[in-house]
Amino acid sequence: MSQVSSNSERAKLVAATANRLRLVQADFADESDEVRRGYLADEVQRALASVVPDERQAFLRELQEHFPTWDARVALGGAQAAPVQTPTDQAELRDPGFLVTRLAELAGGLNPQQKQAITDKLREAGLAPPPVIDWPAQQAAAARHKLQMGAADPLDPGHVLELLTILAEFVLSLDQLAWTTWRTLAPRSQIRRPIGPLKSLARFAAADPDVPRGQVSQDLDRLRQLVAAIISAISQAGRQFAHNHAVKFSPTEIESLASMERGGMLVSREVKCWRKYVELSAGRDEASIEAEIMQSIADYAESLMKGLAR
Repeated sequence: MSQVSSNSERAKLVAATANRLRLVQADFADESDEVRRGYLADEVQRALASVVPDERQAFLRELQEHFPTWDARVALGGAQAAPVQTPTDQAELRDPGFLVTRLAELAGGLNPQQKQAITDKLREAGLAPPPVIDWPAQQAAAARHKLQMGAADPLDPGHVLELLTILAEFVLSLDQLAWTTWRTLAPRSQIRRPIGPLKSLARFAAADPDVPRGQVSQDLDRLRQLVAAIISAISQAGRQFAHNHAVKFSPTEIESLASMERGGMLVSREVKCWRKYVELSAGRDEASIEAEIMQSIADYAESLMKGLAR
């Protein structure tokens, strides 16, 4: 169906539609208001279908001039009754194109707060794109570099905050676990847990001028040093324990120690060596061996921590 686009064609269509509406009103005068409105609405919708969208509002205004009390009831006693929502009105309220057009017409008279509220509502409904955050160029470039992203790759605000939450949870749980493990390994060590990073992280995120980036880096670097030292020490503990055990209980070492023991000429070398082995093994149960291994881990880790600190 061709669509009306010129003023003269629209005027002809308005006149023809008005005539058809009058005929409908006359033909269905005995019907109920609801039935009559339905027929009237059908006629208007058929007419609108032949009008280009941008001209539909003008068409309806001109059509309404032919019916001064169009789709409204007027009280004669001086009191004005509430207008009745017609089928045409209901159809328009369900027409996205009509609603967008009306919203665009009203936009010029809205203040910034009203426009923002409407934008937020549209965004909640998925009808508007998420806000574009102007990330600080230096920090955004550093983040992309650490994540091995391209310079043009987008940083989505929602996902960035989710990632921050995940990493913060990881850091805080690791901080608790690492320092609890350290207290078990080296309860008498002079290396103590500093104030937890949570407070400095929160204050730095809020742009507190008293918490510079250097302080946050220092707090997290201390945790990194501890975790690295414990892991490295565990990897060395087995080798260190095996070395100490081999040195202490090797046949050569036991023979050397046994030869220095006083004993009668009648005591054989084998007996002396066995006695020395029993002597050296006295008190070596599971608890003592575990304590020895843990002490080895603690000593190695502490030496690394002090070296890293320097």
